[in-house]
Amino acid sequence: MKYDGLSILLHWLTALLVITLWALGQSLSFFPKGAPRLTALSVHMVLGLLIAAVILVRIGWRSSAGRRLPAADEGFLNLVAKGVHYGLYLLLVLTVAFGVARAWVHGLHVFNWFTFHRPAFATPGIIYIVSETHSDLADLLVIVAGMHAAAALMHHYVMRDSVLKRMLPRRDAQ
Repeated sequence: MKYDGLSILLHWLTALLVITLWALGQSLSFFPKGAPRLTALSVHMVLGLLIAAVILVRIGWRSSAGRRLPAADEGFLNLVAKGVHYGLYLLLVLTVAFGVARAWVHGLHVFNWFTFHRPAFATPGIIYIVSETHSDLADLLVIVAGMHAAAALMHHYVMRDSVLKRMLPRRDAQ
């Protein structure tokens, strides 16, 4: 039994966006100051807003129409799996929220289409805390997502069950 096509698409789109956003966030300082760095930062922010939309669709789909499969494991492993999934959703939401807060307290521009007007309370200390929290949450998200991927690979190669196959894109027209 597999997840439905939309659940699979949203899962892999989320994974791709998380990896892309994290890699871009880690490499922003390598872009030359000025237009190249501002463009890279704008791309990062637009992709961040895209992942926010994907998260909202994903949560809405999962809570209403998305296919619910029986638990792959029972007992303790099922509790761990549920905790990791809820943790990933929480980390996604918090990382995006602090990303928006970071853009706001910095007063950043998005491709000169939109400007986050810096609030009066945005002191250097607040800017630092918000920026570091966004960065730390993104790092934690990638670590937990990596553990999630490692668990899926363990299921596939060690436990030899169908957990990973349930989330792989369909190869046929079933």
